[in-house]
Amino acid sequence: MKLPIHPKRIEVFYDGRCGMCCSFHEWINRQKRAFEIAFIPYQAAEAEEVFPGIHTLDPAREMIVRTDEGAIHRGAEAWVLCLYSCANYRGLAHRLARPAMLAVAIRVCRLLAANRHGLSKIFFRRKDREVRETLHNVTPPQCEGDHCATDHDDWRAELMH
Repeated sequence: MKLPIHPKRIEVFYDGRCGMCCSFHEWINRQKRAFEIAFIPYQAAEAEEVFPGIHTLDPAREMIVRTDEGAIHRGAEAWVLCLYSCANYRGLAHRLARPAMLAVAIRVCRLLAANRHGLSKIFFRRKDREVRETLHNVTPPQCEGDHCATDHDDWRAELMH
């Protein structure tokens, strides 16, 4: 992924109903800026006004970023550009933009995107007490030696492919 050299602004189209997406938006907004970033929920009427045809790109599936030069980035590349907008995270964005790391970031983003509503329910829109109670009620996996397998180990296969 080639990061823009001197971006002035990016527009981020995200799921305004997703707790994880909204928490990421809030976190980015608290960071020191390297350049301007505008967050627009794809459900808002403003999204179609600012970016006609945005819905043809299926923004419900993954975050979309449009640069001031008109380039479109989705998923992991969009997340990397958001980090790149943060003055203190530009080095990390450069590392994640490299081919080997971007491949890992893509797998992680796909995993998160596929599970974002469930993760949001547990971590991003609940009070700490509710999260603690939910995690307390999770049945621990059966462990053999140093390896613990669960019924939900599909994420490992997704990350390894």
